[in-house]
Amino acid sequence: MENEQWEKQMLEEYGWYMDAIYAEEYDEIHANYHTHGVQEKFNHMDFQIVLNIDPEVANGIFFTLTEDIGSGRRFEEGIEYSGIIEDYKVAFKPYREMGRDVLRVLLPDEDGVLPTEESCDEFYKTQLDDYDFDSID
Repeated sequence: MENEQWEKQMLEEYGWYMDAIYAEEYDEIHANYHTHGVQEKFNHMDFQIVLNIDPEVANGIFFTLTEDIGSGRRFEEGIEYSGIIEDYKVAFKPYREMGRDVLRVLLPDEDGVLPTEESCDEFYKTQLDDYDFDSID
């Protein structure tokens, strides 16, 4: 019940919140950080990050994205965007996550190479996996 109250408070105060399911709960590779409320509040697809990164970093990225959306910016597949992560570009790709459509944030590797590029570090390419987040092992 406590978690539901927090979610309701976040929706009322900010219009969205981040949910975090850690990689340890799946396959030790894919995390499932995702937003709720972005579609309803901003008429924009909710976001997902599957890279196994610090959840505070993921939340910071989501915060920047929702601030940008609130200012009128829109995000879509096939475009590289700057200004989300300092000195790096990010991209987006639509996926299904637990029965709903989300826009997955594709983060670059340490050299700034996106996972859609051949020379990207293999760890970062896992973001392109069509992992089934509906079933937790």
